[in-house]
This record gives sequence, structure tokens and C-alpha cells, in this order.
Amino acid sequence: MPDQLSLARKLGFTVGDYACNLYWQSVSLYLLFFYTDAVGLPPATAGLIYMIASVFDGLIDPLAGVVADRTRTRWGRYRPYLLFGGVPLGLAFVLLYYRPPLSGWSLAAWMLVAHMVFRVAYTTVSIPYTSLNARITASSKERSTLAGMRMMFATLAGLTVAALTGPLVALGHGSPADGFTTVAAIFAIAASAIFPVVFLTVREPPEPATDEPSLTTADHWRSVLGNRAFWIVMAGISLAALGSTALGKSVLYYFKYYLKDEAAGRIALPLFAAAGLVILPVWMAISRRIAKRTAWLITTVWGVAGLVFFAFVDIRSPVLMMAFLGYMQVSGLGAAITFWSMLPDTVEYGEWRTGLRSESFIFGLGQFFLKVALGLAAGLFGWALGAVGYAPNQVQSEHTLAGMKTIMVALPLVGVTGAGLAMLFYPIRKGDHEAIVADLAAGRRAPAASASTPAPTDIQPQET
Repeated sequence: MPDQLSLARKLGFTVGDYACNLYWQSVSLYLLFFYTDAVGLPPATAGLIYMIASVFDGLIDPLAGVVADRTRTRWGRYRPYLLFGGVPLGLAFVLLYYRPPLSGWSLAAWMLVAHMVFRVAYTTVSIPYTSLNARITASSKERSTLAGMRMMFATLAGLTVAALTGPLVALGHGSPADGFTTVAAIFAIAASAIFPVVFLTVREPPEPATDEPSLTTADHWRSVLGNRAFWIVMAGISLAALGSTALGKSVLYYFKYYLKDEAAGRIALPLFAAAGLVILPVWMAISRRIAKRTAWLITTVWGVAGLVFFAFVDIRSPVLMMAFLGYMQVSGLGAAITFWSMLPDTVEYGEWRTGLRSESFIFGLGQFFLKVALGLAAGLFGWALGAVGYAPNQVQSEHTLAGMKTIMVALPLVGVTGAGLAMLFYPIRKGDHEAIVADLAAGRRAPAASASTPAPTDIQPQET
């Protein structure tokens, strides 16, 4: 694997995150709102559908990783999925936002099936795409740069989704559901055109001259069971997902019902996304200079401080609420860029500890934990809305409004704090990854160890 990538290769790879996040950001920001306020599903039902589909998605991610790891073509292991999977994914996305002329449980069943079909199509493309991150370079610093550039494109996609969804939904001519279908079709066309560009730009390293035996299912599991770094990262991102989901999905509800300014909410989302264009370059520079563990701990302190402030201050101004959301973006994006930078490093750590390299399985299993956490968080959020008495498109009681704010504080606080505590046990310190890559190149590896074994003493961590 090369250590350095040209700017063209970096851009050609990372622009794929724009395509992926036209889908992902839409699902994250609008799908639950679409279910409750456009389709008319009860919030608990909407949350349950989201949770079931997310858990299902997570369950198939490791399987997709195993299949991708075993794929061998003249184009590489992962690139063919980008070439042939983009159009089916776009069609599934349009189906996700289509409301059929059904009602009751038939309508809920349709929405669940459509959501699961979308998740299968998304996994087929996203797992190979993210696995390329560990395959195209072995440099930890380059991976930090790639993570930052991917987050920049993800942020641009979030800005696109947030800025255009509201106006384009209006094209539904009075039917919000039809408007969402139109938006989905436009985003699907744009995303489907990008994946072939990634396919043509990115190159995978050649396979070894000797035929490597395919890893068995047991080998895949052995490659991760002894990988302490991977499990710490999974604990961190799963807890962080709880916080980001509760806060992110609350935005539209808070502006519409708490501030009684739905139009400001449509402005807040693109501003929320645009803030990332300023925040991410700063995090990219920071992550190349300090230990990734330290960077995550900084995001924890920042996020906890913001949530404590929000808990004790009653924000009734849309402008102040936008400022608060911008502040919280610093913490959320910092954790996200650090996660996507850490995850590829756990591939070499696991190979060094176990002698087995299973990059797609690690990325698939990583997305399993992420998506299950997101799904459970969405289900918990929908249940919590129902528990505090929320009813869509009605004036909410003071009790319900107070409950909505409690949800926005308590769940993110648990998630952010828990993720920070997990990072205290992350074994790869500054300089460790470079030494591990050098050991692998020299044909050396660490003694076999359990997941609870500390980082080996022959790698001397630098000060963080």
C-alpha cells in the first residue's frame, strides 16, 4: 500500500462520501419526521420501524464485509460494488420515501419493508466503499486527512440535504409525502452519477502474487476478538451515536413545537451543516498533530460543557438555538472524524496482534455496532417522544415541551460522557500505529493476546 496519495486520488475517493451522505443525511435528519408528520405514523411506531431497520442493517454489515473480503476481480475487491450498486441504491431510496395509498398496519408494514430494502442496497455499496479507506494507504496521517476530507464531503451533502429538502418538498403541491418522493428522486440521480467517478479514480493495490487462502468465518472472528483497539472504538462510537441521534432528531421538533418557528428550523438545519465547513478543517489540522485519543477526549469535554449549559438555560430564541447547535457541532464532528480515522488503524493493530487481516469484516462489524446503536437510539427517541405525550401537528402541552427538552439533554449527556470514558482505554497512542506498520512490514507481530491485554511494551507510546 502506498503511504502518500495524490490530491486527485484523495478527491476521487472522498467525493464518494457526498453520494453516500445524500442518502444517510436525509435518513438521519428527515426520515423520522417524514414518518410522523408526512405519513402520519404514531411516533412510537415510527421509532420502532427505524430501530428494526437499523438493527437489521447492522446484522447484515459483517456478512457484507465477509463477502467483500472474498471478492476477487480484475478491478479489485471493492470497486465493482461501487460501479454496479449505485443505481439499485438510488431506486431503493426513492421507494423509502414513497407513501402508498394504505393505512394502519398495512402502511406501517410497507414502510418497514421499504426501509429494509434500502438498508440492503446501502450496505452493498457503503461497506466496500468504507473498506477502501484501509486498503488504499497504510499511513495513519493520510488516513486522518482522508477522514477529514470525507467528513467535508459528508458535511456538504448534509448542507445540500438540509438546504434543498424543505423547498423541494413544496413541489409536492400540498402533499408533503409526494414532495419527499420528489426530493428522493433528485438526490438519487445525483448520487448514482458519483459512484462511477469513484470507481474510475481509485485504485486498489494488487493482490499478492501467491494465492492467499480465503479467511474462514472463524478466522474473521479471531481477527477481531483479539483486537482491543477495535472494541474500544466500537464502545465509543456506539455511545456517541446515542447522543448525536437524540440531539439531531430533536432539531425539527424543537423549532416547530418548542420555539413555534418551523421556518427557522428549515434554516437551522443547513446552517447546522454549514458550520462543519469551518469546523472540519480545524479538526483535520488538530488530528494530524495530536493523538487521536486526545482529540476524542477534547470533544467530550466540549460537548459536556455545552449540554450542561443547555440544561440550565431556557433558549427561546431561534438565533440562540442555532448558535447552540453550531457549538455542539464542534463536539459531534470532532468525534466523527476521529472515529473514521481510528477505525482503519485498528485493522493493522488487529493484524499485528492476531496475524489475520480482515479489513472489510472490521468495517462491516464496525458499521454493525454503529447502525444498531443509531437504530436503538432512534427507537428510544421515538418511544421517549410518545412517553412525554407528543402528538404530531398539534399544540404540545407544557409537560410535553419540558419532556422534549429533557430528552435533548439526558440522552446526549449519557452518550458523550460514556464515549469519553471508553476512550480512556484506547491502546493506540501517538506513534504506535507507525511502529506497528513497520513491524508488519518486517514480518513481525505481537504475541497472541486476549482483547483485554494491554498494549505491548515493545511499542513505546509518545506523550499525548
